[in-house]
Amino acid sequence: MAKKKPKTSERKGKIPPPYPLAMVVCDNIHRDPGTGKPFLLGCFSVILARDFPATHPGLCVYIELTNGRGKIPFTLRLIDADEDREPVVTMEQEFECEDPRFVVQLIFGLANLTFPQEGEYRLQLFASKEFVMERRILVTSIPGSPQDE
Repeated sequence: MAKKKPKTSERKGKIPPPYPLAMVVCDNIHRDPGTGKPFLLGCFSVILARDFPATHPGLCVYIELTNGRGKIPFTLRLIDADEDREPVVTMEQEFECEDPRFVVQLIFGLANLTFPQEGEYRLQLFASKEFVMERRILVTSIPGSPQDE
C-alpha cells in the first residue's frame, strides 16, 4: 500500500504566513520617543454599552508576529462571531518583513465603531489573504441599562 505524502508537500514552494505571537486590544498605544518601545494603555476584552446599536469611540490593536518574509499585505477585520453581517470595520496595512527571525509589531487604530447588537465579535488578522489569528471581544449592555429591561 502506498504511503500518503505529508500535507507539507502540498505547500512546497509556498511561503508560510507569519507566526502570531500576540494580539492585544487597548484604548491607546504610546510609543516612547527615546526607546521606540510601545506602551499599551487600557487593555480590555469587553465593551460596555447603554443601548444598541452602540458606537464605541475607538480602540487600538497591537499585534506581534515573527517568521515574516518580504512585503506582506495585512488585513484586520472586526466581525460578529456568526458572520451574519458585513464586518464592523476592515483595515489594511502593508509591512516589510526584512528577516523572518525579527519580531514585527503592527498597530491598528480603529475609530467610531458601531456595534448593531450585543454579543461576541472577533478581530481577525489575515496576511496575504491567509488567516493568521483572531481575538474575541464581548460587547454587552451595562447592567441596569434600558437594554436589560
